[in-house]
Amino acid sequence: MITVKQLAGGYGKKPIIHDLQFEIQKGEFFALLGPNGSGKTTLFKLITGQLPIVSGSIAIDGKPMEKMSKLEKARKVAVLSQESKVTFDFTVEEIVSLGRYPHQTGFIKSISAKDRKVIDHVMNVTRIEQFRNSQFRTLSGGEKQRVLLAKALAQEPEILLLDEPTNHLDIKHTFQILNMLKEWQRTKQLTIFAILHDLNVASLYADRVALLHKGSFLEVGDVNTLRKEEQLRKVYEVDVKTQAHPIVARPQLLMTPSVESVVDSTSFFKSYSVDCNEDSVGIIFNKPLRTFSNATIGNGIQWLQQFFLINLPAAEHRPDHMKEWMEMRGIPVGLALGIGCPGNLANTLLVERQVDGVDIALLLMFGNTVHVLLFIDAPLDDRTVFDFYMAATEAKMAAYQKADIRLGMNRFDCVSIATNQDAEGQVSISREQIGKLVESVLTDALQQKFRKPYIVQKRAVF
Repeated sequence: MITVKQLAGGYGKKPIIHDLQFEIQKGEFFALLGPNGSGKTTLFKLITGQLPIVSGSIAIDGKPMEKMSKLEKARKVAVLSQESKVTFDFTVEEIVSLGRYPHQTGFIKSISAKDRKVIDHVMNVTRIEQFRNSQFRTLSGGEKQRVLLAKALAQEPEILLLDEPTNHLDIKHTFQILNMLKEWQRTKQLTIFAILHDLNVASLYADRVALLHKGSFLEVGDVNTLRKEEQLRKVYEVDVKTQAHPIVARPQLLMTPSVESVVDSTSFFKSYSVDCNEDSVGIIFNKPLRTFSNATIGNGIQWLQQFFLINLPAAEHRPDHMKEWMEMRGIPVGLALGIGCPGNLANTLLVERQVDGVDIALLLMFGNTVHVLLFIDAPLDDRTVFDFYMAATEAKMAAYQKADIRLGMNRFDCVSIATNQDAEGQVSISREQIGKLVESVLTDALQQKFRKPYIVQKRAVF
């Protein structure tokens, strides 16, 4: 659809764009990415004909762009740039109607029934119908952007060239517009070339991306290009972490600010307090820990600060009951973990150990089920957290076998791994060490429990 070969160009004698070569297929959403100053707008202006080409060529459907008449290009290509301005005081409907000009025939241009149908449709899909008779100058920046996009769509183009199409739009309207563009791409085989700043939005909507760096492409590929953290750090000069989107098979990026954190000299074992009563046992930290858990409340990967074992009947272990219980006691659900524990909370044990110089707190609750909560004073990556989670689970099974306890099928045991990501130094403990720690502590506790009544001194050792 669009073929670019050995393209070079810019504003002066020295080209800003150097020897670019790529092709955009029909019906493809192609996103151009790169930091400010990388040459994105220059490339956009070369493709739209706003800047002269120094060398190379741009062809649309095999025809060199310079050999296409203005009317021919207008029927095939629509453009929405950041610099779109309306100098006359038109109404919204009048501006959108201008998009039909390339399709009107005759000496005196007039709006046909088909034109009217198209105009009404694009105003509907861009959600600007309520501004139909409003003066363009009275609209907000986001509303103006949607009007100008409607004008571009009214051209019924085969190719849509967009320079920051979601500029000035809030999250709601950004997704509405992009969802609509994807629908047009699918149903009308619309080809989209868009400059985007938001890498996460580009990952969600683009079919392919091009990473522009100092006037040249660093890479052109599918959205998995955005999984390459080192490459993104080089281009954007920020610390970038990638992760999988939980719903769609696309990467998402997290940016880390380069702000020096204040070193907390408090011992890890003194960084939390214990809240123990007949209804619950809780450990409350002075800052959030990165947590991986299958708990009823606070499950998955979360940043949590409060961890509660709650004495509720099994029938009330549903998330809504747990949340209600926590909210009534002023516990911030978004920062808290909640596990339902029917029965005697006296069967709870808190152990503090140091393994290879790393402080570890281990909270156990055992009865008909066994809950294991590990708090580790070390920064762990996702793989290590999952390894430790598996080690704790395996250690539980081993401890039950040693205590000669048979496990029932209808069990709701919880395991939680919480880590202090601000801790200094490298991780020195292994999966095997975590497993041995959990197994030994749990084995001793189970053997004591079944030899004689297990009595816990609250607020002491638990």
